[in-house]
Amino acid sequence: MILPVMSSFAFLWDEPAIEPFTTLLRRHWEFLPVFDADGLLKKITGAFTWEVDGFVDALRVKSETDAAAIRMDHAGGKVWEREGDALTILHQLVDLPAPSDPRAPRLVIGSAPRVWTP
Repeated sequence: MILPVMSSFAFLWDEPAIEPFTTLLRRHWEFLPVFDADGLLKKITGAFTWEVDGFVDALRVKSETDAAAIRMDHAGGKVWEREGDALTILHQLVDLPAPSDPRAPRLVIGSAPRVWTP
C-alpha cells in the first residue's frame, strides 16, 4: 500500500484540505480507497447515509483537480451534484445542509429524454 504522503493524494492530508476532509470523517463518512492493478491509489470514494431522512451523500476524488459529489433522495433521485477540484467539492459537502434543514436542496434534478435520431 502506498502511504498518503507518497501518493498523488497527499494533498488530502495537507492544509487546507485536511480540515473539510477531517470534518467528513468526524461525521462518520465511510471512505474506500480504490487501487489499480499495480497497487497504486487510483481514487477515493466516500459515502454518508442520512438514516432519518433516507438520503445518501457520496464523494469521488480522482485527483486534486478531479472530484465529484452527489446527494440522492430515498427514491434514488439526484437532488444535488457538483464536479470540480477536490478542495472546492470537500468544502461544498461540509457546507451542504442536512436533508431535514429548510435550506437543503429538495427538488430532484431531472434530465430530458434523449432525442432519437435515425
